[in-house]
Amino acid sequence: MIKTATHVTAGDVYVISGQSNAWAIDYNHAYNDDDLPADAQWVRTIGAMHVYNKSAIYPEATNTNWYLARGKAPDVRGGTQLVGNGMIGVLGLNIGMNLIASEGVPIAIINGAGGGGAISFYQKTKNVDLDSPYGRLHYRLEASGFKNKIKAFIWNQGEGNADDSVLDYQTSLNQLYKDFKTDYTFEKFYLIQTPPGCNSKNGHQNVREAQRQFAKTQEKVKILTRHGFPSNPKSENGTYFLSDGCHYHAVGYEILGKWISNMAKNDFYGALVDFEAPQLIGVTLESSTSLVIEFDKPIAIQPELIIGEIKYDLKDYAFAINNKRTTAISNLEIDPKNPKQLRLNFSKQTIYKGDTLTYILTDNYPESSIPYQGPWLTDFSTGVGAIGFTEVVK
Repeated sequence: MIKTATHVTAGDVYVISGQSNAWAIDYNHAYNDDDLPADAQWVRTIGAMHVYNKSAIYPEATNTNWYLARGKAPDVRGGTQLVGNGMIGVLGLNIGMNLIASEGVPIAIINGAGGGGAISFYQKTKNVDLDSPYGRLHYRLEASGFKNKIKAFIWNQGEGNADDSVLDYQTSLNQLYKDFKTDYTFEKFYLIQTPPGCNSKNGHQNVREAQRQFAKTQEKVKILTRHGFPSNPKSENGTYFLSDGCHYHAVGYEILGKWISNMAKNDFYGALVDFEAPQLIGVTLESSTSLVIEFDKPIAIQPELIIGEIKYDLKDYAFAINNKRTTAISNLEIDPKNPKQLRLNFSKQTIYKGDTLTYILTDNYPESSIPYQGPWLTDFSTGVGAIGFTEVVK
């Protein structure tokens, strides 16, 4: 007898990296190990999740043991739990369980998210660097033997870059992606567009536009949003945000995990519905008071949303002309002959070729600290929110 082994599985590998909404703490204490469904036993991981802004914490930083994955992530709020063996967070566990339930394939989820920091914190420094998030993730993937067998690499980051220009964030993302392609082999790269939230004074519209442009230029990249989440049935006011306006109750991570796993089903397992977010084709001047926005998929308009005692309608709160939110849209309608086109009719405002149209400007509702959470433009079939953009009117 040379060796014995237990808990042996064969399946597919997914990698997550990014900030705290990729870290995905179990804020609602709904993912305790003893309460997990049976499918969770087929989600595996290697090593430990590790907070982004600390030097290597030993022995966890060099841990290469395999674990039954846990739906927890280190809860850094108290400043003490900075690392966690076998943890992949609420988002990671839901991706794994969803795929196992539908496909019957064991899933490895390796979560290298760090819980905070701008994209600069996640860049590659050197080949072996356990003091950096990139280095720690690379070490675990090397040890796993799967660094060249990744189904999809999931990047969910941007909250820490609200002050960036479009070019600044795009340059950083291009460099990070170049290093990922050098060090790993993955079939798809899932880019999660950064939504409103996190109380940024400048908003994340530049980050959203940089992510949109990046996804258009890379063959393996597919883009998904965190726009379009339905109301949370477990909260009094329906919000999926925590009181900090940045992170999510479990329901938010569960919805995103479902969308990501559904996109993977289409890419790898033969499902017919594509869950990629509706992407912009262009914005065209139809007349001095009318614009047509065209997407690559049929879209839908979510109904007005009431938060507190205020009624929010998409046409009054979601669009901006030349970086200034407009309330001059008199009518917003989907073309009945072409459901991929949305017509905006303006009153008391003249639109010109060369103007810029932004969908989702800044992070909060006007004169409010409440993060924008709808209404949204969504995919007619899947409910996934259309991407945010800033585009020149042609």
